[in-house]
Amino acid sequence: MESITMSLPSGTIIIVSLDRKKMKTCRLKVYPDQTVVLSLPQSVPDSWAIDFIKEKSAWIEDKLELYKKTVGYAATNVIKNGYSIRMLGEDLVFSVAYSQKKCIYQDGKLIHICSPDIDDQDKLLLQFETWWRESSLKILQQRVDQLYPIVEKYGVCKPHIHIRKMKTLWGSCSVNRGIVTFNQYLIKAKVPCIDYIVLHELTHFLYPNHSKQFYNFISIQMPDWKERKNILDQDVVHGL
Repeated sequence: MESITMSLPSGTIIIVSLDRKKMKTCRLKVYPDQTVVLSLPQSVPDSWAIDFIKEKSAWIEDKLELYKKTVGYAATNVIKNGYSIRMLGEDLVFSVAYSQKKCIYQDGKLIHICSPDIDDQDKLLLQFETWWRESSLKILQQRVDQLYPIVEKYGVCKPHIHIRKMKTLWGSCSVNRGIVTFNQYLIKAKVPCIDYIVLHELTHFLYPNHSKQFYNFISIQMPDWKERKNILDQDVVHGL
């Protein structure tokens, strides 16, 4: 199926699939899974389709935003052109293409997934899961490196970072083993919210519990931590 990549008024990049068939009129649909499909007669030129989609871009964006509020973003379980996932607070769109060699790379707001098995969801999901975990570890290690000096001056050794799926926690800390484990989906949140979780876990190396001293320390280092936590909590409610 043909597709057109375009930018919405907000700057969000989407992929619109063109479904050419025997029909007399055009039909534009936006689905809850964030798929956008323009059905049109086989004789309609691409230039007309592009102009039509641009004209309807505000309407498309309104529909997508409505579905986001009702459906949200859970862990990705489908890899298809036009489907989305959130990373660092921004919606990134999948672009799946056939290739003899497997590779995944990000280009702006597109995640290009190249594979010889584009019709095998299990293999695509496994490929994407590996890339996501590597990206998650890299991003979270960078945030730990950035915030570690806050506790380093108190004699805390830099902890080792682990990544895994967690159903109820964004992070956990093993002080005795010197390990911080983060939820691999934490990188869906915006950086300030990620930094709150990172600082929270690092502070446990000074205060192993949630005492008054623990929260006083966080408040000194990050005065707006409650606002960041509230944003993160709201994202959870709406299916971050």
